[in-house]
Amino acid sequence: MQKFYYIVLVFFIVQNPVFAQLTVTATAANPTICLGNGTSLSATATPVSYTMTSIANNPEPLAGINLLADAGVAITPLSTGTLDDGRWDNITLPFTFTYYGNTYNSVNISTNGWIGMGSTNTVTTGFNVSLPNAAAPNNVIHAITCDLNFKSPTTSSLEYFESGSYPNRIFVINYTNIKFFSGGGTANVQVILYEISNVIEIHTSDCSNTTLSKAQGIENSTGTVASVVTGRNNTANWSATGIPNAFRFTPDVVTFTWSPATGLNTTSGANVIASPVSNITYTVTALNTSNSQTGNTTVTVSINPASNILAAVAGGAQVCQNISVSGSGTQYRDGNCNLIASILPSGASPVNNSINTCTKLDAGSSKRGTTDLYGARKYDIEPLINASSATATITLYYLQSEFDDFNTRAVDSGHRFLPVNSTDIPGINNLVIRQFHGTGTDPSNYTGPGSQDFSTVNAGVTVVWNASKSWWEVTVPVSGFSGFYLTSKKIGTLSIGLEYFKGVQVDKRNLLNWKVNCTSAKAQFDIQRSADGRQFTSIGNITADQARCSQPFDFIDEHPMSGNNYYRIRIIDAEGKDAESNIVLLTTKSSSFNLISLNPNMVTTEQAMLKINAVGKNTVNILVTDFSGRRVSAQILQVQPGINQTEINTRNLANGVYQVTAYLPGEKPQTLRLVKH
Repeated sequence: MQKFYYIVLVFFIVQNPVFAQLTVTATAANPTICLGNGTSLSATATPVSYTMTSIANNPEPLAGINLLADAGVAITPLSTGTLDDGRWDNITLPFTFTYYGNTYNSVNISTNGWIGMGSTNTVTTGFNVSLPNAAAPNNVIHAITCDLNFKSPTTSSLEYFESGSYPNRIFVINYTNIKFFSGGGTANVQVILYEISNVIEIHTSDCSNTTLSKAQGIENSTGTVASVVTGRNNTANWSATGIPNAFRFTPDVVTFTWSPATGLNTTSGANVIASPVSNITYTVTALNTSNSQTGNTTVTVSINPASNILAAVAGGAQVCQNISVSGSGTQYRDGNCNLIASILPSGASPVNNSINTCTKLDAGSSKRGTTDLYGARKYDIEPLINASSATATITLYYLQSEFDDFNTRAVDSGHRFLPVNSTDIPGINNLVIRQFHGTGTDPSNYTGPGSQDFSTVNAGVTVVWNASKSWWEVTVPVSGFSGFYLTSKKIGTLSIGLEYFKGVQVDKRNLLNWKVNCTSAKAQFDIQRSADGRQFTSIGNITADQARCSQPFDFIDEHPMSGNNYYRIRIIDAEGKDAESNIVLLTTKSSSFNLISLNPNMVTTEQAMLKINAVGKNTVNILVTDFSGRRVSAQILQVQPGINQTEINTRNLANGVYQVTAYLPGEKPQTLRLVKH
């Protein structure tokens, strides 16, 4: 009885084998990253099997592009061998393709009817074997593996092409009217690789050769596992296998789960982005949903603390970083984590994918082969995709010493001074960022058309001194990328002299008037307004000929802002020379306070600074509410006359949209929007 029990137990084990577990591999594109940057993590799992199903023969129409061979001629030079036994290597796939659990970005294509994943195969033949077979080639799709011949004379052709758009692209390899080494007859076979699903299809439209052995199916990298079409495993006559027909090879579905979630853009999928703030080890667990096999492994991302140093040294080489930009913005740094520039996708066509971001610091300011003076630091920013049309907000960084160097040469070159300190408003308004489109090495040789100037008169342009980092931050919204150079407005001798510029409030409107002495044939007046006396925007424009120019001018601001309204006029003569008037301050007292700005209004981990303009001393209650109106924080601010500011604590906020509302007894509440991401 006891022996019988053991026999039954052994029988049970044999009939119910334990499934082998998955072997999981995980890699980080950059195992060590700078604080504030991210890196892509990728995972693969093996073994993976395929389910083969019969489908209707429906090959893709030929595209007539990327011809490898046609009518006995190698249109694309072979990597090795001849048109009898040869191979084209490193054919780039338009998308990453996973085959038997491993990912590939290229294939090699044989004249003998097989397609290899990656570039691991060294043979050019590989026929007359039954699958699976450990002999090379391995890790291949056997479209019609046989002794084929593309040599002249023949009408045979071989091509590949891409069709469709992300995420539904396909990659097609087509063997057309292929000739066999002996026995006559021809065949037409097409292989299709599908993006995302990693499905493989083999379409056989005809095969009239009946003497040479041929194989059709797929085989793993060790030649130990294969999925082969019935009747086509090293057989000569395929006529009884239902031609024309096609077969689909569908891989097992393997899911990947990552933990912990800290710093990850998602916790599922074979590819994720990690942006941790400290050293961390991630565990990825794979599950084959077809047979419940599992496995896991770990990958570590180390943090190199970001420095408060700007990249590049005077007179040194250009330094660059080429990584993908995050939707919430990315700081680009050199190998020592010194800061190059910051890029935030924004605007009509937000930049994405990889951006090569470079800076170079010359020994000093120079004219760089032009008539204008440029600062020592230059930037070149080139996205991989849509470089001429992508949009973003970029922040460029400069040291005060670089401004000082520019100023030592400014007057002799006909330029106004850059700011000499953080309170130098005229100097801040003199600063110009000049963008040159296309590619180039200095302002005189960029390939794109013309250039574009950015200064504080342009919407969205800010020039800010960062006291904690001891550098200047110049933020510019751009459309298209290229070279960016620092300069300043030209001095010039203006042929228009300002006699006066003043303003007064009339019935809740602000009336501005001025008079000039004009010897110019034409004068243009750009009326500008600001809430803080620093960042001005245009609210009107007047153009006058010389006769009209000598008479007084009036302009009415019909809708002044609550609180302080700073006004100035930019005066431009017929030769394009310009000057700025004095600043006039008019205060609209319809409210005892005014919310000026929330900066930044899109935050990740940093605090947001709320600016409030107050008419007098008062107590302001500030509430932060989520989109449903639920209060998440509150604080009380004692304001003084003028500009007040306070930090809004965002560190404990979940990602989402919030309202920051200020309340004052007897006043209408005022609200600004805050986004945490």
